[in-house]
Amino acid sequence: MSTEDRKEREKEQRSNQIIDAAEEVIFSKGLARATMTDIAAQAELSKGTLYLYFKNKTELYIAIARRGSKILNKRFAKVFAGDFTGLQIIRKLGDTYLDFVKKNPGYYRAFMHYESLNDVEILRKSEVAKSCEENRKEALGFMVRALQIGMQDGSVDDSYDPRQLAIVIWSSTKGITSMVYMKEVGHHYKVLDEMEFETDRLFESFIKLVGTGIATEQARSNFLTDGH
Repeated sequence: MSTEDRKEREKEQRSNQIIDAAEEVIFSKGLARATMTDIAAQAELSKGTLYLYFKNKTELYIAIARRGSKILNKRFAKVFAGDFTGLQIIRKLGDTYLDFVKKNPGYYRAFMHYESLNDVEILRKSEVAKSCEENRKEALGFMVRALQIGMQDGSVDDSYDPRQLAIVIWSSTKGITSMVYMKEVGHHYKVLDEMEFETDRLFESFIKLVGTGIATEQARSNFLTDGH
């Protein structure tokens, strides 16, 4: 291993060490209460060292979102290894996303924070944000690919534009997942105060609605009966 390769490897290890510490602190205290001093102490590094790798706490939190999205994308990729129709893949991508959110609320909060950022200039200058955005594009690409597979195998109506349809499904999934997450953590919308629902059944109803809407007539009945 060359000296340059060794330095790059050490840099990556130190970066991961900082992100590990940030997860411990931010996931337990919350972003608002967590400080760079806390994170430095958890990582057993000086605060100055943290700033050599990340410009501020926001960029470090984006790095957490980047890590989470990378983990999620690996799980999405595994769905394509099975022998499924495009329509079945779409269902499984939705199930995978919901399962990830329920089991990794810390990462999901990081996702939501990243998507709420509106300082375009800061985001453009951040290499961490750029790579996080690439992960988001990859995630959307999985949905496009699933739709294209479905249109080729006859399970998805090919009258749609797969890219436009992917955006509709992706954004709708994020909306319903946000509602499920809010209910899981005890926060709810006032408009739903008098409505009782189970989050899994709510998401299943949403998946069925989407699936039957985009399915070909031949595939629709199978989609409703094949479950997961």
